[in-house]
Amino acid sequence: MKLIKYLFILTLVLTSCQVPKTDNDQQSITDEEIQIAKDLIQGSFDDLWAGVDSTKISTYHTDNFIILEQGEVWDNNRIKAYMRKQLARPDRPKRTNRMEYISIDKYGTSIQIAYHNFAEFTRADTLVGKAQWLESALAVYTEDGWRLKMMHSTRAKADN
Repeated sequence: MKLIKYLFILTLVLTSCQVPKTDNDQQSITDEEIQIAKDLIQGSFDDLWAGVDSTKISTYHTDNFIILEQGEVWDNNRIKAYMRKQLARPDRPKRTNRMEYISIDKYGTSIQIAYHNFAEFTRADTLVGKAQWLESALAVYTEDGWRLKMMHSTRAKADN
């Protein structure tokens, strides 16, 4: 009888020490969520950074979005100011973006995305520049659907 009592107590102690699953634990991600994450990244670069269309910021970003860009913090207002400057440039080259995804993982109601971002800049069908960044992003689920809450961008040496 003592042995059963000790086994019961041991079982109780061991099961009570288990850590409950939280939203911070990685979860399986669906193919649809992977595509949503890729569409958020590609769309934001095509519409915002290449298209310089500030009316689409709320399509991709949360209201409190920030990007850590080469040691600086940019919010939606700073991005709009950058866009105004770009639109004022009469010789602004066309930007074409291409992403290579490293990982896309889901944690509760957020998706973490890591990727290489490649951009080519052309003017009158002539390549005038290339740029490359190593980036990460955090997408969160909002009442309006998935939106980017934060990004981090580090310039990388462009392959020629």
